[in-house]
Amino acid sequence: MVVTNPPESIHFTLQKLAEGVFACIHKPGGAAYSNAGILDFGDRTLVLDAFNTLAAGRDLRQTAETLFARPVDYLALTHSHTDHWIGASAFDEQTTMLTTQPTRFACLNSGEELMRTLQDPGALEKMLQEREAQLRIETDPRICADLEKSISQIRYTITESAEYQPRYADRLFHGVVPFQSRRHKAELRSLGRGHSEDDVVLLLPKDGIAFLGDIGFFNCQPYLTLCDLNLYRRQLLYFLDYDYPVLVPGHGPIGGNDDIVLQLWYFDVLEDLVSQVVNSRGSLKEALQIDLPEPFDKWLMGGMHRFEVNVRYMFAYLGGEQTAED
Repeated sequence: MVVTNPPESIHFTLQKLAEGVFACIHKPGGAAYSNAGILDFGDRTLVLDAFNTLAAGRDLRQTAETLFARPVDYLALTHSHTDHWIGASAFDEQTTMLTTQPTRFACLNSGEELMRTLQDPGALEKMLQEREAQLRIETDPRICADLEKSISQIRYTITESAEYQPRYADRLFHGVVPFQSRRHKAELRSLGRGHSEDDVVLLLPKDGIAFLGDIGFFNCQPYLTLCDLNLYRRQLLYFLDYDYPVLVPGHGPIGGNDDIVLQLWYFDVLEDLVSQVVNSRGSLKEALQIDLPEPFDKWLMGGMHRFEVNVRYMFAYLGGEQTAED
């Protein structure tokens, strides 16, 4: 049984892609900050990724349970970055959590770091006050949008810090895990290192649907800091070789192959602009002054910090000489 009108969340929009296949697309101003998926496999429910907060994770669980009138059987992670797994703690022991070994290991490390952060609420409060003070005087709308998002995230972190405990995988897999029902055939597939230490996608070939995790950033800047750029490009090219008309990215709206092409173009444009600075023996400070052309200039709204970390990554990747000040 599928409920036609599940409760609406302030954190994400539920989009039906096929019978029993739903994308959960994060809403501006909500506490999801990334995308997720809910899928019906006859007598089993699979949720893919779990958002960045307990609040959004709880809404995700409630939506999945309401849609199919049963507990969630499986929660799978596409990768280890915290904006996709903190909300996993909203799911209880009835839900088996699936990851690959590299992802679980990375989650353990980031979970320890996160718990150390939460044990110092004074530092979080100070960070919040600094962001709020900066927002009061900032005039660049792109930076203001960044600050507003950061302030929202810090507030949710403070609110949830007392009760939060990390949830780690119960079951590990390697390679491919099939899911099948009368209506759907799907597979969780590890594509290995690229955007992160191990990126998993969920593929439904007969339906023409693929959930990309953070291999896909559509209409927004990808996150490069922890990636292997050459392997990341290869992951994106993988999808250009297959016919998946519907692509659900880890961030941004649902798209298709044109969005993959555009993301690859972003990599090329950023690499070319930063390489011009590096080849002229310019500094990181000079590299941070480059201007992104259309359409990527629009991606800077709310993403100036992301722009800075991506330029820093590309500068180091291309062998730029960094000073102690950098």
